[in-house]
Amino acid sequence: MTTVLGLVAIELTLALLGVGRSNADGDPMMGFSKQVPLLERYVDEDGKAWMRTAENKLVWFNDQRFPLTKPANTQRIFCLGGSTTFGRPYDDNTSFAGWLREWLPHVDASSRHEVFNAGGVSYASYRVAAVMEELANHEPDLFIVYTGQNEFLERRTYADFFEQTKAQLWLTGLVSQTRTYAAIDSILRRNDPPESDADSIVLAAEVDERLNHTVGPSDYVRDDEWSEKVREHFKFNIRRMIDIARSANAKILFVVPASNEKDCSPFKPDPEDDSFETGQRSFDAGDFASARTAFQLAIDRDICPLRAPSNFTQFIRDLPESDDVRVLDFESELRNVCLDEHGHDILGEEYFLDHVHPTIDAHRQLSRWLISEMRNAGWMAADSIALNELSAETVDGVDQSILGRIDRTTQGIAMRNLAKVMHWAGRFEVAVPRARDAIELLDGDAESQFILADCLRWTGQIDEAVVEFEKGVGAYPTYFRGVQRYGLLLLELGDNDAAREMFSIATLGWPETDPRHWAARFQLSIAHLGACDFESAHRELQECREHTPGDMDVVFALAEASVGIGEPEKAIELYEQVLNEFPNDVDTHLNLAHTLLSTKQTDRAAGQFATALSLAPDNERAQAGMMVIDQLKQSAN
Repeated sequence: MTTVLGLVAIELTLALLGVGRSNADGDPMMGFSKQVPLLERYVDEDGKAWMRTAENKLVWFNDQRFPLTKPANTQRIFCLGGSTTFGRPYDDNTSFAGWLREWLPHVDASSRHEVFNAGGVSYASYRVAAVMEELANHEPDLFIVYTGQNEFLERRTYADFFEQTKAQLWLTGLVSQTRTYAAIDSILRRNDPPESDADSIVLAAEVDERLNHTVGPSDYVRDDEWSEKVREHFKFNIRRMIDIARSANAKILFVVPASNEKDCSPFKPDPEDDSFETGQRSFDAGDFASARTAFQLAIDRDICPLRAPSNFTQFIRDLPESDDVRVLDFESELRNVCLDEHGHDILGEEYFLDHVHPTIDAHRQLSRWLISEMRNAGWMAADSIALNELSAETVDGVDQSILGRIDRTTQGIAMRNLAKVMHWAGRFEVAVPRARDAIELLDGDAESQFILADCLRWTGQIDEAVVEFEKGVGAYPTYFRGVQRYGLLLLELGDNDAAREMFSIATLGWPETDPRHWAARFQLSIAHLGACDFESAHRELQECREHTPGDMDVVFALAEASVGIGEPEKAIELYEQVLNEFPNDVDTHLNLAHTLLSTKQTDRAAGQFATALSLAPDNERAQAGMMVIDQLKQSAN
């Protein structure tokens, strides 16, 4: 009791001294190493002060602005989230925020409306909450939040925060709002900056996606414990956003995110899980209930979860609604439309351009549902009208205003960028239609043409891939990356002469300072080997080895070429170099064994065959080699 009274006395003293409370909106799990403000102040040529998107944020955010001082009778709306809110693959113009900006003057003419698109590309809930904290200082009336798709994009580790009981979390939250905590915290922060806080998650100033460091989603592995902590952190930040909105006397409207279920397979499926294939079979058989269940399982079990799992969407769906908190179930609304239009409620390419980004029309639908939700919540003027009361001319005018801002080139580039991302991530079936769109909109495009061809290759449509590659080489012979990809396909098909032609073009195209030049030369040497042109292969490989002497793939190929030009002793030396680095490489043991046999070194060859057989007992080359050794030994006796 004495301790409690002492704390109360300290609180009163600090209040008299003017010490404020701690910022209760802070994330105790998260520290940003260099949090850069989203907004910057500027004054226009008429002397009017504005807040606008900071120049160094324009890589991730749309270029937006609003008056520093909010005009009278104005509803200021901030739309937050990730790339869907941003409007990817386009921008703010065709995003749901852009549509809102056009609809609102017609349905609520008695008020002014400022709609600021604060969607950040690849932003997860913790970054969205940080942006929201900043925007809360600028007289918001409403936050619209579309989040949940990016929670697994960044590496982050959790200390013992989630080990606390609910009572401990409640007490921590209560204490963190006191002036005593604020005073102590400010002292500690001066002496111990956030970067050194071992119990928080320290992130870079901007998104550093795990996918940026890998070829496709290879970096992702199943980690149920970490995933559960990500989910808890997501829930924490959703609640935190509600607190931020309330602290600013603003309302908040959450959107349940939707995803492409049937036309986008998992980015990294569990090898033992066939949920997506089961969903496809059920869908084709017309068993839509089973298909929907299977497709959702595929999303939930994706080892690289780039679509919001069901327990994330359900958490938002189940948020308690109040006068200042509402939820729009975009996923359910879109399912109803799909049922009306297609006879099933399974979401796919009809409404999404890739795995999560809605079509322009789906953004339009979302904006209309948002307005209906705002009206139903009583967040518009009493004399506002419903969207279905607008005249056909008004609706057509809004549509033309939005769609008229998109030119074919901009749209084509957006489709190309989408195809590139999907190709990189291994979602070739999603990339194909986007690449075709880009080719049509841009009236031909080198990068899109070769992306299309390569995606057809990886989806097993080899004949179609060859046709598209031939189109690409004919139209864009200096697009060396595409030419090189075609060479790889030809190499796989065993057309070594045609592959040599493609790799020769690429070799001449890339300067020697570019690593792709040396990759093309190595690939050219492999095609030479396939064509039994050992002299040319040896010449190219010698050059490659001088450039990268430690590359064992080059050394191995050079050994093969050395055998071909009649230098078995040199080949033996090279194979042994490879084995020094990779002692368990079966193919090297076998090649060395055969080369030793060709030089009558039977005992050494027997040792290599035996080693290969011990490493791979079922290897037919090793078994055949041992049979040859046995026959040689018998004939010698």
